[in-house]
Parts: sequence; structure tokens; C-alpha cells
Amino acid sequence: EGFVFVQVRIPLGNLTSAEARKVADLVRQYAAADIRVTVNQGLLFRFVREANLAALYNGLSELGFGAPGFHGTSDVTACPGTDTCNLGISNSTGVSSVLEKVITDEYPDLVKNEDIKIKISGCPNSCGQHGIASIGFHGSSLKDKQKRVVPALQVLLGGGVDGNGQGRVAEKLLKVPSKRAPQVLR
Repeated sequence: EGFVFVQVRIPLGNLTSAEARKVADLVRQYAAADIRVTVNQGLLFRFVREANLAALYNGLSELGFGAPGFHGTSDVTACPGTDTCNLGISNSTGVSSVLEKVITDEYPDLVKNEDIKIKISGCPNSCGQHGIASIGFHGSSLKDKQKRVVPALQVLLGGGVDGNGQGRVAEKLLKVPSKRAPQVLR
């Protein structure tokens, strides 16, 4: 009693070492000496005194980690894709950033909605968990009208976990050029 846990949204799960040290200092000051990484690339702090919530939030906000929507629709999970992976076909981190912007700018009422999960993998291997997403994308390619190979995304719908804990694998729907991902999401 008197304690809560705090979930922190870390866009694409990316922290610099300097940011990580500052986050660790905040945790030591305001929570139990325990940081957990979540399946959606965020952080979870346990045993935060309710009286420390404002100070912890202010510290996180100063680091750029005060955005709402942890595990919400705008909290898009993505693997590194072509940034660092030899198997990556698509720039999943770039697509993720664009899709997050679509949600926050055009559908702000969905930022905190936890019923719709968007996940992106740079290839079919599902490191970004696209197969269990409400709306999933994985890297692919296709030929345009001039027979040039262009980056594409396979779109999947309907994955997730039911209220009773039963999982559903998303169904492949269509393949589109990567630049059309925002229109597909809309």
C-alpha cells in the first residue's frame, strides 16, 4: 500500500548510455533498485511511492521520456530492421516513427488506447512481433510498373491476445510499397 509501478515509454527502445545513467539515477532516487524492460521496448519501475510520482515524471520528462501512451496505439514496437540487421529488408524504425506521428497527430484519441497494437519487423522473422499485432507490418519487396524492385511492407491484421489469454496470429492481408504505410494505417 502506498506504492505504484510506473511504465515508461521509450520510443523504439532506444536509450543512449548517458540517458540510461540518468534514468538509473531517477530509479535509485524514486523507486526500488529495479528496472525491467517490457515486451513493447519500454521500461517498468516498481515500488514507486505515490508521493514521488510528480518528481519522477518531471525527471523523465526532462530526458524526453514523459510522453503518454505506454502500450497504447502510438507505442509502436519495431525491430532495428535495416539499421543494423543483415536480414532487414525494410527500414522498420523509420516506418515506425512515421506511423507513430500519424497516430499522435491525426488520431490523438488513440494514443492511450491499449486495444490496438501496431508492430513492425524489417523482415518476415518477426523480431518486431508483427505476427501478434492488431496491425502488423513486415519488410518485403515488390516490383513496380517499370519492373524495378521497391521496398514494400506485408500488412497483417487481427493478431493479439484475447481477454482469456488465448493468442491469435495475424492474417496476411496485402503487400504495399513502404511509402504507402501511412495511408494503409489510416
